[in-house]
Amino acid sequence: MKTKRRKRGFTLTELAVVLAVLAIVVTMVVSFDALMHHRRAISQQRLDAMEDIKVAEALIEAQIEKTGDSQGIAFGSNGLTVGDATVVLERVTDVEIEIKRADSDKIYFCTITYMLPGRDDKTDTYTFCVDPSEVETIGGSEG
Repeated sequence: MKTKRRKRGFTLTELAVVLAVLAIVVTMVVSFDALMHHRRAISQQRLDAMEDIKVAEALIEAQIEKTGDSQGIAFGSNGLTVGDATVVLERVTDVEIEIKRADSDKIYFCTITYMLPGRDDKTDTYTFCVDPSEVETIGGSEG
């Protein structure tokens, strides 16, 4: 009698299924990596925008506290000019300073317009106020 000999190995269908599953997994990994790269870039742009805003805020506050006025603060194509210094702020598109009176004191409302990260066609604003009457001298003595 003849004995049946069992074949070893994979059929063409099994091989095709394994390759199809492998292709799907590779596509998912590559897509996920591209998405994460895009999100990392957006996060970095967001950090850069916030850094620009904080630099502008610090410079404007220092100038108002130093001089008691908003004179010497200008924003143009060269960047933000405060006193003698000019700082280039990549994501900031405009700086406006509005003076409001509270009793006999002036309060400076500063609005910084900046480009939204990942959406260079959209802008947002960041507003803060500076009250020169609340400036305290730290350290130092009068005499």
